[in-house]
Amino acid sequence: MINIDVAVAVIHYGDQYLLGFRKPEQHQGNRYEFVGGKIEDNETAKQALIREVLEEIGLDISARYLINPLGILRHHYANIETPRKSKRVCLHVFRVELTEQHYLECRDQQQGCEGQQLQWVSLEDLVANKYRLPEANKTILQWLKLPDLISITQDIDSNLELSIEAETGVNTNIVASNQQKWLQWYQQKLPPQDCIYLRLKNSDLPQREQLLTSLLANRPDIMLIIDCQLANHLYSKNTLPPQVIAQHLTQKVIDETYQEANLTEVSNNLLAGLPLTVSSHNQETVLKVNQLAQYRLKHDLSPVIGVFVSPVQQTATHPEAVPLGWEGFERIASVSEVPVIALGGMSSEDLQQVKHHQGDKVAGIRKFLT
Repeated sequence: MINIDVAVAVIHYGDQYLLGFRKPEQHQGNRYEFVGGKIEDNETAKQALIREVLEEIGLDISARYLINPLGILRHHYANIETPRKSKRVCLHVFRVELTEQHYLECRDQQQGCEGQQLQWVSLEDLVANKYRLPEANKTILQWLKLPDLISITQDIDSNLELSIEAETGVNTNIVASNQQKWLQWYQQKLPPQDCIYLRLKNSDLPQREQLLTSLLANRPDIMLIIDCQLANHLYSKNTLPPQVIAQHLTQKVIDETYQEANLTEVSNNLLAGLPLTVSSHNQETVLKVNQLAQYRLKHDLSPVIGVFVSPVQQTATHPEAVPLGWEGFERIASVSEVPVIALGGMSSEDLQQVKHHQGDKVAGIRKFLT
């Protein structure tokens, strides 16, 4: 068995992503790939990333660009004829965000320093699998499908500060139920093509199902993350909408039911074909998430695509919770092997700060609505 550690650079500017093309004689040849290469014994993953990008495409990312970790993937390439030539690859994946100046300088570059073909492709085409990548890279595409900004709903009995009377001519005082108020609020306030985590902790299963159905009837453009119980319920009825892109597992559930020897049972309670997000408030839970992510990949189940780490800052919804602060958030994010989503007192303007502290995405409740 050959063990290889590889640094992978997901280089992009906006929604344009850079791919190379592997030569026919290479392992997994005639496929597109992200820039990267083997980590040497004397290097950290980030040092190898910087070196490989410079060697492969002549781009120095040591100081100019924002580099933040996406995650770690392990993949086994079996060689049935010669088992000793089988490969176990560990990918250390980083997102590399170019500045506009340096994107303009390299966007017309069609060949790398080693003669390999280079091509910029849209995120839409990339995640639609229009470019064939090595098997070990398919989880990266699932990670990239989850947008950088994620809205989170409040429960229907929350004090929604409705300000829609002037815009719609509807007097909200005569709306018959909290459910109608909730729907009216989110149908209007969610940004176009938004990704929303439908978090309705105090609502029962039929109520959550009805809210989801009613919301999508008026806002079919949005993407949804829903709790695992609701996902299983809809799947059993063959009514799981295509807008549902992930199922969610709370920290409470994972801490109460998870033990390393019980990974099979945990995964059996989740849909095999639907990606997963998880909540966490500490390093201990993130380490459990890492093991669950490895288990799902090993058994060819849909991957864990994000872990919500909270609360980063003080929040109005949970004033009793002690905030992690940026240092505490980074300590937790630094051990994660899946993309980290910052939650708690966040706004969309915090995204670059999140990436600076080892996170990848940002989520929020009040500040993410139009």
